[in-house]
Amino acid sequence: MQNLNRMMIFYHVVDLGSFTEAAKVLKMAKSAVSRHITLLENQIGARLLNRTTRQLSLTEVGRIYFQSCQRIVEETQFMQNEISVLQNQPVGSLKIAATNSIGNVYIAPLIVEFMRLYPNLNIELMLQDQVIDMVEEGIDVSVRVGWLKDSNLVAKKITDSRMVLTASPKYIKQYDPVLTPKELEKHHWIIFSLLPNPTEWVFKQKKQTETISVEGNIKTNNAEAVRTLLLQGVGVSVLSHFIVADDIREGRLVELLPNYDLGSAGIYLVYQEKQYKQLKIQLFNDFISKKLKLN
Repeated sequence: MQNLNRMMIFYHVVDLGSFTEAAKVLKMAKSAVSRHITLLENQIGARLLNRTTRQLSLTEVGRIYFQSCQRIVEETQFMQNEISVLQNQPVGSLKIAATNSIGNVYIAPLIVEFMRLYPNLNIELMLQDQVIDMVEEGIDVSVRVGWLKDSNLVAKKITDSRMVLTASPKYIKQYDPVLTPKELEKHHWIIFSLLPNPTEWVFKQKKQTETISVEGNIKTNNAEAVRTLLLQGVGVSVLSHFIVADDIREGRLVELLPNYDLGSAGIYLVYQEKQYKQLKIQLFNDFISKKLKLN
């Protein structure tokens, strides 16, 4: 059993290319991972890895041994998945990533409901606006808002959220009413830097389009920070409707040029290609797709 455990550790070190990353995934100290690899090499009687300060590489024996470990890991994962399917009860851990804006308000409450259905799962929720490396961080599923570029990931769009231009009543009182997109070039913009083109906007009305370029002396990479700044009355900006829906409804923010179309941002569930067929991910996929209702 100890030898099987060390084979699993060796597999993760090679698969992730790092003792440090393997230690994170396995929830072990880096020194413990290194010690197990050394003991495994002593047991086999051959060096498996060439270690340098910058990278790891497999020896000839290590390459053959890794292929055997890979088969064992794949068969073990397949067996666990088959058992879970038979029981219809996923086990183990599910690591979920989401943006702050959608994670706090929408995903966190749904996770509570999801765990009532599947109590044998351990769930970790990571919230941050930047797109993260799912492989490096060990993420099982990511809830993303926006426009996807990763070609090595599987993505399923679950809904859209239209983009809206807003400002606070306090800010609007300082200026004449905004009647055309061109007038917005004179306004103070809060730049949301994570958008594809945060300083250029295309306004569509029927079959006509108008493109404007904007400037702002405040820039941030966090959608909630944009919302806070809007509420403080320091400028105008564009956000997904679900982020500011309550503020518009309760009068804290006002939608500008509502008859123009600014496009929409897709809400996606994203998985690593080799993992998306796992039962726990399929169940979470189905659950979120049915339950997630944006304002």
